[in-house]
Amino acid sequence: MPDRTYGVDAATRAEIEQLISELLYRLDHNLTNTTWELYTEDAETVGPLGPMVGREAIKAWGAKRALQTDVVGRHFIGGIRLAWEGDVLTGTVAYLTFRDASEDVLKPASVGEFREQYRQVDGEWRFARREIVPVFGGANAQAHAKRLADAEAAKAGSQ
Repeated sequence: MPDRTYGVDAATRAEIEQLISELLYRLDHNLTNTTWELYTEDAETVGPLGPMVGREAIKAWGAKRALQTDVVGRHFIGGIRLAWEGDVLTGTVAYLTFRDASEDVLKPASVGEFREQYRQVDGEWRFARREIVPVFGGANAQAHAKRLADAEAAKAGSQ
């Protein structure tokens, strides 16, 4: 039978899956102020909230997001595909996101995939690039991003 691991050994796969799980746990349990720790210094994220470049930008976003305790969400993932593209370890992760701010909380707010790149820093795997690509519910994801931005603007205006 041909090797279908695409060059990714079991130990690396386990470490990457733990990294992904840790990020989603922190997002879902109001620990966004610590997510920056899981990224490289020069990391880039792209998604409905727009691009963020660098660990400091991710840290600033996480600190602001942690103050918004009125939104509850949960991420469910599967279909994790890891592959080496040259010397870059890449991943594609299918996701479902549910949010209590959705019209029907029993329907996913967004369905899509995370397209990621990983890099080792001091022996630990980190996100070097992360792109959120909604396949279904992209309008929901953008509406959610707008609700968060409007709430932030309203708080800033009342201070």
